Amino acid sequence: MTHVLKIAIIGAECTGKTTLAKDLTEAFKKDYPSAFVSEYLRTFVDQEKRTPKSEEQINIALTQKAAEKDTAKELIEANPEAAVVLLFCDTAPLLTSIYSEVVFAGSNAGLKEIAHNHDYDLTLFTQVDFPWIEDGMQRDGPVAQTKVHYRLKARLDELKIPYEPISGIPSERVKKTQKIIRSLLLKLQN
Repeated sequence: MTHVLKIAIIGAECTGKTTLAKDLTEAFKKDYPSAFVSEYLRTFVDQEKRTPKSEEQINIALTQKAAEKDTAKELIEANPEAAVVLLFCDTAPLLTSIYSEVVFAGSNAGLKEIAHNHDYDLTLFTQVDFPWIEDGMQRDGPVAQTKVHYRLKARLDELKIPYEPISGIPSERVKKTQKIIRSLLLKLQN
């Protein structure tokens, strides 16, 4: 049976999550079947031409989880002999829940339940260590970025979710995370 190594990459907006997820997918494709699960929020904003409303947050989280499941299934089907496949998830429902709290001053119970079922093998927490840069999406800005960062850290600690803080320029982040992932892969193989 194939083991799906699910890696969540979470952090406040504009902290390099997407870049890191794509870079890691490319770096590991040479040795392991690997896939990138894009942030559904981006798709939503592109399709709807607006940011989601409070009541739409739960669907954002559910759609994100469904995309992870579908991508894992496709990866396994395409690589039936693989012992391990890697899934790099650009965000997780935990982050959707935090944003809901910050932007809408609350999060419904269903969203919190999905968010607290953090079923990833590894969580990479991108740090706020370079200036906030507009990326073309309708973003909330550096003040919200800071609020989300500290609330996310507090929630990870509260839920006792182990995580690796990821900082530095993109190339440093990729090198650091490759070492962490390779160590985890070695543990799986032993």
